[in-house]
Amino acid sequence: MGNSNRIIEDINEKINMLSSMEVLRLGLVDDEGYAYIVPVNFAYDNNKLYFHTGINGKKIPLLKRGSISFQADINDGLKTADTACGHSCYFRTVYGKGRVEFLSTIEEKTYALDLLMEKYTGIKYHEFPEKVLNITEVICIHILDLEARAHLR
Repeated sequence: MGNSNRIIEDINEKINMLSSMEVLRLGLVDDEGYAYIVPVNFAYDNNKLYFHTGINGKKIPLLKRGSISFQADINDGLKTADTACGHSCYFRTVYGKGRVEFLSTIEEKTYALDLLMEKYTGIKYHEFPEKVLNITEVICIHILDLEARAHLR
């Protein structure tokens, strides 16, 4: 059951919602056709999402396919009522699809990792050991479509 009055149309509101969220869920499809959903920390900048991961693992070949879906949300609490069916949740959710790019240069990786560090720690480091960068994949998702819904207090 969808409520059309919960659809967020304003792109700036969608971006602000997404930027405020802590965890992004990547939606990938494995070789057997099953959804493979992976939570990651992320940063938003200029219609792109950034995250990092190790160089091995199940998600790497799935990401290399190039297409991705993603979703993030915040549960803002329970709306109570006198009847069971009257209860609801307050929430904000953003979801979309994009194109995956593996960043390869030290400059690109440093830029993205700085965005992540600033978001979660408030500090930009500007330098990361080359040894660490060599064993870290830094991924950029170019957002192709962004949708959002909210049930606000």
